[in-house]
Amino acid sequence: MAQRHADIVIFGAGIAGLWAHNRFRRAGYNVLLLESATIGGGQTIASQGIIHSGLKYAFAGKINKLAASISAMPDLWRAALKGEGPVDLSAAQTNADSQMLLIPPGLMGGLVGLVAKRTLGNNVHEITQKSWPEYITDSGFKGRLVYMDEPVLDIPSVLRALGGAYQDSIRKIDTPDEPMAFLERHGITADHIIFTGAASNHAIARHLHHDKGLETQARPLLMGMLKNAPFPLYAHCVGSSDKPLATITTHTLPGGDLVWYLGGGVAERPKDAPPQDVYKAAKKAFQTSFPALDFTTSQWAVLPIDRIEGKSSIDGWMPDTPTIHQQGHIFYSWPTKLTFAPLLAERLAEKITAPPSNRLGDWSFLPEVPYAKTPWENAQWNEDL
Repeated sequence: MAQRHADIVIFGAGIAGLWAHNRFRRAGYNVLLLESATIGGGQTIASQGIIHSGLKYAFAGKINKLAASISAMPDLWRAALKGEGPVDLSAAQTNADSQMLLIPPGLMGGLVGLVAKRTLGNNVHEITQKSWPEYITDSGFKGRLVYMDEPVLDIPSVLRALGGAYQDSIRKIDTPDEPMAFLERHGITADHIIFTGAASNHAIARHLHHDKGLETQARPLLMGMLKNAPFPLYAHCVGSSDKPLATITTHTLPGGDLVWYLGGGVAERPKDAPPQDVYKAAKKAFQTSFPALDFTTSQWAVLPIDRIEGKSSIDGWMPDTPTIHQQGHIFYSWPTKLTFAPLLAERLAEKITAPPSNRLGDWSFLPEVPYAKTPWENAQWNEDL
């Protein structure tokens, strides 16, 4: 059997694996990226595409390490979107340059406004009511409108930008539970191996007896979707607690229908909870934020997700940086959030100190990998309750 050597083999073509693959390929490394299902499937395609600025976590009192580490991420992504830096995302699309923060009147609204300014500084600015978009005024919203430094990306285009750049070294693995056996069967060796499959990393580490000291956590979501949305919106709808009532991004079905994809408070529940719980929570949030809108002709769907990540170092809540668990030349990694993908790749680059071979491997003997479809393309829509 022919021996095929790579500088780096990466398992998992989600945002973490794709970003690292691009970063190392551009640096001259001979990299093979292996994926068992689809490019960007799982947690990546389920993302709302928000490049978080840290404000959302500052609301919950997590201003210190988490807000500080996340606040620099939008600038890294914007550089990539311009084709600058270690990864070129110039072929990707931006759905919105900024998220809106819809703040209700009252004490909580004042607190949120104060936290926004302390967390983001000059990267947040309030819009006077006379300058509100007409659709916000017509929705019946009352309160304050703030623009934040949070671009919203079109995830399918991000996947194609990252996947298309070096598609010759993205290939399918047919035995994802036995990654080392797959490499051996095909005569593939590597100086370094990186696992980026959030849901599969821990099981693989356990199988290879690499799990000592490794802790992960699962945070479930039941994301909501609303078809026939009234207008494009990218916003955090603030309520009376320290978390948004709903986080809304907008997407377009092939036929042109608008879909609101709903995270935040409406989605934070067990993934096996009744879908009606999401619908009712969304309607309640909309009644608070948009009392003039009518959703009786809308259709609804849900998407259950398990967010798997390294265990938190702050109150068991959420990791404040990407997580890397190293065993010799093998790395198990979690970006934690879409926004942290660049930081994870740089942390991996710091650990891989061997110079690149500046060779290009021929991986054409392995099958290619298709791209994931969006949740709204696969949704089973329900009529209004």
